[in-house]
Amino acid sequence: MPSLVTEAKGSVDIGAATERSSQAGRPIIAFFGHDSAESTVIKRALAFQANGARVIGFMFRRERDGRNATPGWENIPLGTTVDRNYIVRLPTLLLGVVKAVWHGATLRRCDVIYVRNLDMLFVAVVAKILSGAKARIAYEVLDVRRIFLGQAFANRAFRWAERRLMAASALLVVSAPDFITQYFAPVQGFRGQWFLLENKLAAGALAPGLLDAAKPLPPGPPWVIGMFGVLRCARSMNILCTLADRLGEKVVIYLRGIPSETDIPTETIMAACRLYPNVVFEGPYTNPSDLPEIYNKIHFIWASDFLDPGGNSDWCLTNRLYEGGIMRAVMIAASGHATGRMVEREGLGVSLDEPLLESAMAFFQELTAETYEQLRKKASGASESLFIDCDDTKRLVDLLGKLN
Repeated sequence: MPSLVTEAKGSVDIGAATERSSQAGRPIIAFFGHDSAESTVIKRALAFQANGARVIGFMFRRERDGRNATPGWENIPLGTTVDRNYIVRLPTLLLGVVKAVWHGATLRRCDVIYVRNLDMLFVAVVAKILSGAKARIAYEVLDVRRIFLGQAFANRAFRWAERRLMAASALLVVSAPDFITQYFAPVQGFRGQWFLLENKLAAGALAPGLLDAAKPLPPGPPWVIGMFGVLRCARSMNILCTLADRLGEKVVIYLRGIPSETDIPTETIMAACRLYPNVVFEGPYTNPSDLPEIYNKIHFIWASDFLDPGGNSDWCLTNRLYEGGIMRAVMIAASGHATGRMVEREGLGVSLDEPLLESAMAFFQELTAETYEQLRKKASGASESLFIDCDDTKRLVDLLGKLN
């Protein structure tokens, strides 16, 4: 059975930047990232630095949303890639290998190679072999994509590639335990060392007083249901719009974030707002600075996800679980999913049975102010450590420093 790493010993500072840091304690991490401007890559790299590591990025860029963020760490750019299209992406990945090997002297000085997603695992493994680097590889998986599931030729090919590349890895980092118990152990036959690093908010990113700015909205009706983040779950959108249609003035649906043009185009959201006066979309927000503003406007946060049913959606712990938890919003989740089980276990809100629309309809038709206050009080009593990364990343950095 795979082993969950639960603790790692501390370390000391490095000396000269050009020396291998395993002698001095402060690990140098070669971070192979798919997009140096992507929020989770930025979050992870800055968290590593905040917890004592030196980060040298070997990173691509994805051209989207007009973003042009300058990395907050030493960075070796590997080129520009595109979303989703693996065939178009392959030549750029191969060129990225060449660029990484060109900087082989830097790679050989690193203590550990940290990798996000399969593309970058391929680049890192080949670059390590060709450059002669001795650093061990840690492979982080935030989501098990649908391409890895199923029995079609492409699914089996991607699983085979992942198994082969993971054989060169010393550590697997996952954001939810179900990824191990439902996929890596039974499907990929993984029996190695793994570390749980949930998608919690970084403690250092929370400005003083931010949590105190969370103020509960007086009980409804109307009951305000928020769905925030990357808006890409079409089933969730359909359920919420149906609630808005059938329950009328009893509910308000409040949307914030960035629409996924592939799954829920902006025009679909705007059409819903025109059709239903109780559906409101107010655009993107900044995490975590805008959290009090948007969460002070809602009673419930929709924490359900159905983008990849039977797989990732059932196993993941959604970002809204952590945002909503620290802002003390009452959560609505799907029972049987990992998020729903955590909501039930920690008293964070309600988990609804299938058929979800009918369960949600019944819940809001019967909801009283007294019931809501009981739910909110229970959710507000949850420990902040469920939602804030107080020492998780530090323990991971300590462990990475010992992989060699």
